[in-house]
Amino acid sequence: MMALDKAGSDSLQINFDVDVHDIECRNLQVVVYAQNGKEKLGALGEDFWLRPIDTSGKTDGVAVRPQDYQWQEQQDDHDKVMQKVRHEDGAEEIDSDWSSSHDGFKHKSFEHVIQGHDFTFINFFAGWCSHCQKFAPEWDRIAEKIHGKGDAPGMKFPDKDGIERPIRLIKLNCVDFKETCVEKGIDAYPTLRLYKADGSFTVYDGRRGEAEIVLWLYWMAKMSSSSWGTHHEAFERGCNARGRLQVPRVPGHLELMAGGGDQTLNPRMTNVSHTIKHLSFSDLSVSAAENDMYRAARLLQPWKHFPGEVTRNLAPLDGRKFVTSGFHQAYIHELKVVSTVAGKETTYQFQHQTRISKLPEAAIPQAQFHYDIEPFSIHVETDGKRWYDFGTSLCAVLGGAFVVLRLASRFSVHLSASLKPGAKAQRGGAMSIGHFE
Repeated sequence: MMALDKAGSDSLQINFDVDVHDIECRNLQVVVYAQNGKEKLGALGEDFWLRPIDTSGKTDGVAVRPQDYQWQEQQDDHDKVMQKVRHEDGAEEIDSDWSSSHDGFKHKSFEHVIQGHDFTFINFFAGWCSHCQKFAPEWDRIAEKIHGKGDAPGMKFPDKDGIERPIRLIKLNCVDFKETCVEKGIDAYPTLRLYKADGSFTVYDGRRGEAEIVLWLYWMAKMSSSSWGTHHEAFERGCNARGRLQVPRVPGHLELMAGGGDQTLNPRMTNVSHTIKHLSFSDLSVSAAENDMYRAARLLQPWKHFPGEVTRNLAPLDGRKFVTSGFHQAYIHELKVVSTVAGKETTYQFQHQTRISKLPEAAIPQAQFHYDIEPFSIHVETDGKRWYDFGTSLCAVLGGAFVVLRLASRFSVHLSASLKPGAKAQRGGAMSIGHFE
């Protein structure tokens, strides 16, 4: 049944999880505009993160909120972030090895460890690994030399701006902290990575000796500042934007906007090809009850009140990839959103059409999701029957079956009578007598 949409809320929530494959997080913004023009719709609430991804789409780096990239634009702001993390978690927690899950430290945030240092050199190891066991004494000697011991000062490494910076060496046990290692894509031991404060990293694959490693750290620190540099671009080719936005319940368009970061983009080379892992609409009550977007996404599973035709249209773009094949192109998604009600449950279906837009040479491509909210809503009702309706239907079925069986019985009697020999002879004789007369 269809009726006018009488929404009880003036707000709408957009849930999204999108990989933009060729735009770095520092150059990506998530913005909602009004349907006509470039007027920004004021977000009533936002809770989303940006995280670097590699060329295969695997997350690879620290997830940060968009404003955190603004903090990284200047060294003074980076120092504030580092001091904030070290104050919240404690310096000993941030500087400690992740050797064991029972060493007295909480080890609750790998990202805070990275953000709490200018550079962090991580040794991902496993206790059962013979190569790790052989390398362990050498690692301890390197850590002692770089950190300093007793009255001996620690080493500092000049970055490309000539600023002397310390490097923290930390061991991470991939047996005790298996989930962290899986998340970081560690598939061999030992794996040695040098992280910068923004979560980007480079991998050491040379001879595991003190002289070689110290020299390599010296050159790597000099190749990039504490905030960002060109060396890690092989690892951070794209960005995953995941979270939710709460916006006025009016037509508009969600835009994954390339640009506005700390670099000037070349319009010809800007590519906003993307994969939609999840896109849906919901009421704000979902976020109030669920703090995690994926918990909220579980509400999109087939509800007992909604038929399959409805649940299939709650997130029809999930898992689809949209790749442009030429310069100055961008995908535009047109979405028709309609509220759907069953009992006390309300959800939002949407239909979609996708087209490729050809842009002027000076325009920077953007991935856009235009959504229009229909003025009607669909009400799903279950038409139940009373017990006497069932009884009447049962009697009708039984009566029909009786009539069919009765007709079949009479037909079989007449058929068997017509096939008896006596009956044939009698009819044949009558016909002969009639013929001779």
